[in-house]
Amino acid sequence: MTEETHRRDPLLDWGPSKKKKGLSTGAMIGIVVSVVFHIGLFAYLYYAKFKLQEYKYEDEAVKVDLVNPIPPPPPPPPPPPPPDQPPPPKLQVREPAPIPNVTPPTVTLPIEPTKKEDRVEYEGPPQVVPGPPPPPAPPAPKVRQVTKPDWLRKPDPEDLLRFYPPRAMDQGTEGRATIRCVVNANGTVSNCSVVSEEPEGSGFGQATIRASSKFRMRPQMVDGQPMEGATVNITLRWVLAG
Repeated sequence: MTEETHRRDPLLDWGPSKKKKGLSTGAMIGIVVSVVFHIGLFAYLYYAKFKLQEYKYEDEAVKVDLVNPIPPPPPPPPPPPPPDQPPPPKLQVREPAPIPNVTPPTVTLPIEPTKKEDRVEYEGPPQVVPGPPPPPAPPAPKVRQVTKPDWLRKPDPEDLLRFYPPRAMDQGTEGRATIRCVVNANGTVSNCSVVSEEPEGSGFGQATIRASSKFRMRPQMVDGQPMEGATVNITLRWVLAG
């Protein structure tokens, strides 16, 4: 059997018997062209992605035809005036006729006396007819007031010291008080009450009432009799001895 001659292709035939050689010139050119093509394609895509597209805008003229507005319709004619109405009739006021002043006739009714047999005798207790009301009571006598008493006796300094309010004495407080009393026929006073007190609440009013037992005035005479029941105001000034 004759051994056929084998034609070897430098790009496809990689025989085990021969050593591997470098790429041929054609292979190198194909590789370079492929790389350059891919680089250019990549650069084009990158540039087209990030580059802003410039657009030119042009104003297009619009032709507008102006049309006059339609005039408004004329206003409606005014309503016709109302027909003339006759004036209302005048009211005639009639004055009332005067009433004649006629006195009504007096009618006298006949009254028949009660017959004796028709009378009813009253057998109850006698009725008391009230008499006239009693006269009003006389007004109460006006209370007289002694304005200028003639004192026969007054409390001395020892009496005032004995009646001096203890609290005011401890605090060294001085004051005054006025009382109103009823004058008896013998010139003494009773039924006293406090009129004013300075300082208030210091006890000088009650102290003056206690000291009133030492007062006695000359009785004033009215129609030859000593005046009893009149009132008199007594004012005492309470001062501590220095």
